[in-house]
Parts: sequence; C-alpha cells; structure tokens
Amino acid sequence: MLLNKWNYKTHKYDKVQIPDCYNCKTYSNNMKELVHCPHCGDELEFGDSYTSLEYHTEMGFGYAVCEPCYELECERKKKYKGE
Repeated sequence: MLLNKWNYKTHKYDKVQIPDCYNCKTYSNNMKELVHCPHCGDELEFGDSYTSLEYHTEMGFGYAVCEPCYELECERKKKYKGE
C-alpha cells in the first residue's frame, strides 16, 4: 500500500510503501476497530489514535497514528518550522 508522507525539506509528499497487511485508516465508525500506525506498525484501537501530521490521503485527511509516533511528528514539525 502506498501512502503520502509529508516531506518537510521538499514541501511535497513522498510516496511511502507500507505493508499491505496494515489496516491504516483516516476514519472509522467503530472506535474499538484495530488499526495500524503507518510509522511503526503498532496496532491500536482507532479511538486511542491521533491524527497524523505527516501521513495524509490525496484529499489531505490524516491517518491514525499511535501516541509515540505523533509526538515524534510534532517534534519534526517544530524543528522544520524553527520553533
């Protein structure tokens, strides 16, 4: 499965291959549904996930990511914004 991942250096999306067995979602009616974090592959309940700042659909919706990976995304964003 190919996902768009934001590249802070080029200000464009890179196509990133993730395993086809991953269940990566941007939305779910079931907050207990198990999804995979596209960064690390950890499985978590959708309701416990954070909206990615880097992995997005073509329409710009963020995929569900785990808390540790979300925190790393926040750090990268601050670094490239110069904060």
